[in-house]
Amino acid sequence: MKARPNPRALEWLSLAPDSCLSVLTLGELERGVYLLGRRYPDRAARISDRLTQLREHYTDRILAVDAAAASRWATLPATRTLPVVDGLLAATALAHGLTIATRNVRDFAGTGVEICNPFGAKK
Repeated sequence: MKARPNPRALEWLSLAPDSCLSVLTLGELERGVYLLGRRYPDRAARISDRLTQLREHYTDRILAVDAAAASRWATLPATRTLPVVDGLLAATALAHGLTIATRNVRDFAGTGVEICNPFGAKK
């Protein structure tokens, strides 16, 4: 999570009012803030405040890894080694008919999940 969010991503979010956030994404962000805080506590505190705002904004739209996602994860194509978190994110999206918004498009290649890169979106 950046101290200054990407303007294209912010624009995309404003046009996607029904977007959801995975509990796994929250965990990744919290981990990043924790690790940052070990070297840069002031910067981590500022970003932690933004993370709190993000969590509050998505309160009713935070997706858990449920039984449907776990079953879908078990059947993802095994064309390459996929980190567990990425696989569970893809499986959650597939199980619920959702699109993943990410800058890291290649991380989800071969999973069959629909991807959108809001960081590269044109105005």
